[in-house]
Amino acid sequence: MSTVVTAKFFPKPEMVQEMNNWFKENLPNTQSYEGCQLIKGGYNKDTQEVILYEVWDSVESHQKYVNWRIEIGDIPKLVEMSTKEPDIVYHEEVY
Repeated sequence: MSTVVTAKFFPKPEMVQEMNNWFKENLPNTQSYEGCQLIKGGYNKDTQEVILYEVWDSVESHQKYVNWRIEIGDIPKLVEMSTKEPDIVYHEEVY
C-alpha cells in the first residue's frame, strides 16, 4: 500500500509569490524522484497556506527525498520564506 503525504507550508505574506514560483519550478522534478507516484500543490488565498498532496511508495522513500532536499539547501530556503516550519503528515493509503 502506498503512503499519502500532505505537506503544508506557511509563506510570509511578502514571500507568497516567490514560494509559489519555487514550487512551480521544482515540483516537476519531484515527480521523477524514485518512489514518488504523484505530487500536486495548491495555494489557499484566505489562509495564505500552500499544501502539497503527494503519493509515495513508502514513508521511507519520502523521507529520503526530504533529506535530499535538506542536503541541497531547498528545505532551509523554504523555511526562510515561511512564518513557521512546514507541517508534514503521513497517511496510509486506503482508496
